[in-house]
Amino acid sequence: METTRSEKAPGEKVICLYPGCEQEAVEPPRKDNRAARQGPPPRYCENEEHNAASTFQEIKRLEQEGAAS
Repeated sequence: METTRSEKAPGEKVICLYPGCEQEAVEPPRKDNRAARQGPPPRYCENEEHNAASTFQEIKRLEQEGAAS
């Protein structure tokens, strides 16, 4: 089975999903004092501009740029 950028094998670092970013994905800062994090693994680096919305916009921009050439 092939591992994608968002899947994490034990001992393997996850790379940010933003196009062209090669930084390691990190957990977002906590907003409360809960001991354990729940939900999906981190997918974006610590750059605040790298998030799901900006990733979607950048992918669409790159697709349009590729279609124009």
